[in-house]
Amino acid sequence: MTNLTINLQRFAYLLIILTLMFYITIIGKSILVPIVFAGLFTFLLLPICNRIERWISFRPIAIILSMLVAILPILLVLTLFSYQLVSVVKDMPSIGNQLQVGIEKIIETIQAYTGYDNFDTDAWLQENLGQMMETPINLLGKSLTSSTDMLVGMLLTILMTFFFLLYRTSFKNFLLTQFSLRSRGSASKMIKEIQDILQEYLYGLLLVIFILGVLNSFGLWLIGIKYAAFWGFMAAFLAIIPYIGTTLGGTFPFIYALATTGTFWQPAAVVLLYVSIQTLEGNFITPKVVGSSVSINPLTAIIFLFIGGMIWGIAGLILALPAAAVLKVIFSYITPLKPFSALFSTGLYRNSEQFMNEYDSDEYRLINYFKNKEQ
Repeated sequence: MTNLTINLQRFAYLLIILTLMFYITIIGKSILVPIVFAGLFTFLLLPICNRIERWISFRPIAIILSMLVAILPILLVLTLFSYQLVSVVKDMPSIGNQLQVGIEKIIETIQAYTGYDNFDTDAWLQENLGQMMETPINLLGKSLTSSTDMLVGMLLTILMTFFFLLYRTSFKNFLLTQFSLRSRGSASKMIKEIQDILQEYLYGLLLVIFILGVLNSFGLWLIGIKYAAFWGFMAAFLAIIPYIGTTLGGTFPFIYALATTGTFWQPAAVVLLYVSIQTLEGNFITPKVVGSSVSINPLTAIIFLFIGGMIWGIAGLILALPAAAVLKVIFSYITPLKPFSALFSTGLYRNSEQFMNEYDSDEYRLINYFKNKEQ
C-alpha cells in the first residue's frame, strides 16, 4: 500500500489564501458590496447600453441614457412605496392596540378548543407585546440613522456601474490577456457564459418581482387589506432572497391583517393567498421565467445564503445565489474543480452516478494537488 504524504507547504498556502479572502470580504464590506452590486447592474444594463450605442456612438452618453431607462421605473415604484409607507407609519400606534385585541381573540379561541384556561393572556401580553412592537420601531430607527451610509453606497454603486460600462472592453481584454493563447478561447467562453447566466437571472428576477407584486396586491385588495399595493410589492421585492424572502413577505401583511381587521377569515385568507402564490411561483412562474439560468440545488443555495448572510447581512443574502452560479461556471472550466461544479447542480439527485462515470480519475482528484512531486 502506497503511503500518501501531503505537501504541507501547498496546503498551508491554500489555507492562508482562503483565510485572507474571508477576512478581506468581512473588513472590506463597505467597499466590496457596492463593487459587486455595480458588477451585477453592469450585466443588467449591458444589453440596453449596446442597443443605444447603435444609434449613439459616444459611449458616455449611451451609458447615461441606459441608466436613466433603468432608474426611472425604479424611482416611480419607490415614490409610490414612500407615499404608502408614510401612511403605514402614521397608523403604527393604532396597530399596536388592534394587534393586542387580535392576539387576545386568537388565544381565547385556542383556549376554548383545547380547554386549557390556565394561561394568563393579559400578563403575557403586558410582558411581551411591548417588546414585539418595539422591534419594528427599532428597525425603522436604525434604517433612518443609517440612511446616509445607504445613500453613499447607492451613489458609489451608480458611479462604479458607469465606469464599469465605460471601460468594459478594456476590462475584458485585461482578463483575457491573463490567460495563455492556448486557453484564451475557453476563458472567453467562460466570461460569455457568466454574462449570459447573470443577465438571464437578473431580467427573469425583475419579471418575477413584477408578476408577484401584481398577484399579491390584487389578492390583498380582494381580501380587503389596506395598503394592498405596498404589502404586495414589498413581499415581491423580498422574494429576491430565496426561500426566506417570500415567507417574510407573507408574514408582514398577515400581522397587519390581524391588527386591523375584525374577522378571522381575512388573516387566514392572507396566509392562504401567500401559500398559493408561493407554490405557484416555485413550481411555475420562476422555472418558466428565470428558467435554468442558475441551476443551483437547494442545499447549495441554503449554504450560500447562510454564508452570505453571516458575512454581508441582507446584501449577502441577495448576492448568494448569483455568487453560487458564477462559482459553478468557473469550477466547470477548471479540471480538478469540475466535480464541485457538478455538486452544485440541480440534477445532483438524479445524476448521482455522474461522479463515478465521469470524474473517477486522478485528474479530477483535488488531493493530487497537495501530493509531493515524487508521488
